[in-house]
Amino acid sequence: MRTFPSMALMLGLILTASVVARQGHAKDAHQHADAAKMQNPVPADAASIEAGKKVYADNCSDCHGEEGKGDGPAAPYAGDPPPSNLADGEWKHGSSDGEIFVVIRDGVEGTGMKDFVKDIKPTDMWHVVNYVKSLSKPAKNH
Repeated sequence: MRTFPSMALMLGLILTASVVARQGHAKDAHQHADAAKMQNPVPADAASIEAGKKVYADNCSDCHGEEGKGDGPAAPYAGDPPPSNLADGEWKHGSSDGEIFVVIRDGVEGTGMKDFVKDIKPTDMWHVVNYVKSLSKPAKNH
């Protein structure tokens, strides 16, 4: 029975990814009600954020920059509009985990944001969601 939790997580990832059908993602600000209902099956803990940071570094930082400010080395060549600042906490396509997941999965039409549906596994997309959301959290004072 020790494999049940991992099987349940995998089944949840598959169902979650298929619940929201792949849809065109317009570049203008908007929200996706169906995507907003998607639940992130990956807890936003330190391990997930670190895993997301690695996937982000390999796939996203060239455009969005190391700190997610939209200032990566490829940003000047990414088109118009420029890459989003992921650290400012403003989400043109919805701020829920599901909406961010759908942007990563489907890309954004008319922008340099390509889809990553063939390049990043769904579990890793959820890790990236957790990581990019951590970029805009205010620093804690100790």
